[in-house]
Amino acid sequence: MVSRTLLKAVQDLPHRSLLAWRTIEVTEAGRAGQAERALGLFEAMPVKNQVAWNAALAALVDGGRTDWALSFFRKMPRRNATSYTTMIGGLSRAGGAAAARARVLFEELPLDQHNVFTWTAMVSCHARNGEPGKAVELFVALYGEFFARGMLPNAHTLSSLLKACVGIRSLAMALQLHAVIIKLVGEGARYCFVWNALIDAHAKLGVLSDAEKVFYGMQYRDVCSWNIMMDGYSRHKLVDSALHLFRMARKKDAFTWNIIISCLGENHLGEGALRLFIDLVRLDGQCSVNAKLNASIYTTVLHVCSVLVLLPFGRQVHGRVIKDGIGQSNVSVSNSLLSMYSSCGAMLDLEQVFEEMTVRDIISWNSVIQGLGQNGLGKQALAVAERALELKMYNGNTFIAILTSCSHAGLVPEGLGYFDGMTEKHGLELTLDHYISVIDLLGRAGRLEEAYDLLRKMPFAPNAVAWHTLLHSCLAHKNSVVGSIAAQELRALQPNSSRGDYERLVQGCGCSSMADETLDGNEKSADHTPGCSWLT
Repeated sequence: MVSRTLLKAVQDLPHRSLLAWRTIEVTEAGRAGQAERALGLFEAMPVKNQVAWNAALAALVDGGRTDWALSFFRKMPRRNATSYTTMIGGLSRAGGAAAARARVLFEELPLDQHNVFTWTAMVSCHARNGEPGKAVELFVALYGEFFARGMLPNAHTLSSLLKACVGIRSLAMALQLHAVIIKLVGEGARYCFVWNALIDAHAKLGVLSDAEKVFYGMQYRDVCSWNIMMDGYSRHKLVDSALHLFRMARKKDAFTWNIIISCLGENHLGEGALRLFIDLVRLDGQCSVNAKLNASIYTTVLHVCSVLVLLPFGRQVHGRVIKDGIGQSNVSVSNSLLSMYSSCGAMLDLEQVFEEMTVRDIISWNSVIQGLGQNGLGKQALAVAERALELKMYNGNTFIAILTSCSHAGLVPEGLGYFDGMTEKHGLELTLDHYISVIDLLGRAGRLEEAYDLLRKMPFAPNAVAWHTLLHSCLAHKNSVVGSIAAQELRALQPNSSRGDYERLVQGCGCSSMADETLDGNEKSADHTPGCSWLT
C-alpha cells in the first residue's frame, strides 16, 4: 500500500506525474485484492486516461469481480488491446460459460488491433477451460496473418499450446512446437516454464525419450523441471528412474515428495512409499527443507494405507493430520480418511470422522454409505443415505452404494424401492451399473429367475460383468438352468478365455452334464467385481 508520506510528497507534482501516481495507486490496490478501494481511487481522479481505465479494470479482474469487471469494461469510453487482454484473462479464470463470452470479446476487436497478448490470452483461455481443440484451431487460423505482420507467438502462447496438444493427444503438433520453441525461446531461467511444458507434453504423449532429451539438455532447471520429469517416469512405471531423479534433486518441494510417494504406491510398492513419508515427517520443520506436509501428501499416504489395510499406521497419519490442523476442514483429506477406515473395517472411526467434518461433498456421503454397507451395516447405511437424499447430496453413484448395501444386507424390498424411485423421485438416469447392482441384489437373495428376467429386459446390452454377476449367484444357489445360460453367454462374449473356471462354476451349479455342451474349452471366469466406480 502507498504510504501517506509519499502521497503528500507528490501533491505538488505536475499534472501528468500526478495522473501517473494516481494510476499506480489504483494498480497497487488492485494487486492487494482491494477492488472497491481501487475503484474508489479511480472515481476520485479528476482526469482519467486509457492507462487509468485499464488499471481500474485490472483491479476488478484481479479481485475476482468478473461480472463487475465486464460491466465496467462495457462502460469504458475507449478500449484498446490491453483492455481486451485483461478482460479475456479475467473471463478465462472464471471458468464455465465465461470462456464463450471471452471468445465473443476476442472476435469483437478488429483483427488489425490485435497483438500477441490478446492472441495468447484467448489461446490460453481455451486451453485452460477444457477446449484444447479450439485453442489449436485459433492459433492455426491466425498464425499466417499474424506472421505476415511480424507478430510471433511468445513463450506464454507456446506454453498454452503445449497444454492443448496434450488435451487433443496430438504428438505431431507438439513436435512442430518443439521446433518453434528452439527457434524463438531462450534457455535462461526466465523461460524455464516453456521447456517444462515441453517435457510434460512429450511425457504425456508417450515419447519419454524426447522428454529426457529436453530435460537433460536444459541449461537451467528449476524444481518444477525435476518434478515434471519424475512424474513422466512415474506415468511410464519406471520406478527406478523416478527414484534416481528423486535422490539426485537438490531441491525438493511438497510436489516432489508427493510424486515419488504416489509413484511407489501406484506400482505396488506401498511399504516403500510409507518409508519415504516417514522420512518426510522427520524432516518436516527443518529450515533447510522446502517441502511441507500438505493435504495432497496426506491424501496419497492414506490411499496407500487403504490398499495395504494398515489400520494402525492410518490412525497415526490421522493423528498427524489433526496436529497439522488439516483434517476436518479439508474435504479431500477427510474423504481419504473415510476410505481408509472403510477399507480397514473400522466403522466407529468412519462415523466419527464423518460427523466431525465441517465440509462434506457427495463423495463424503457415498464413502460412508459404501463403507457401512460393505461392512455389514446395511440399515445404518440406509439411514445415512436418507440424510443424503434429504440434503440433495447424491448422484448416480450414491444409488450404486445404496443398492450394494442392500445387497450385502439382504434388504431386497428396500433396494428395489430405491431402484424404482431413482428416475421419478430423484431425477437420475438409470445406467447399466444400476441394473447390475439390482441383478446382484436379487441373485444374492436367491431370486435368480427375477434377476435373469431383469437382465434380459434392461435397456442395455448385457456385458460380461452382468453375466458374471448372475453366474456367481447361480453358483451360490446351485441353479443349473440359469447358470448354464449365463455360461453360454459368457463364452460368446469372451471366446478367448480358458475353459477351466467356467466349467468349474457350471459344475458347481449342478449342471455338469451341460458343461461340455456349453463350453468349448476357451473360457475363463473373471473375478466377481462391480462394474462401476462408486465414489467418482
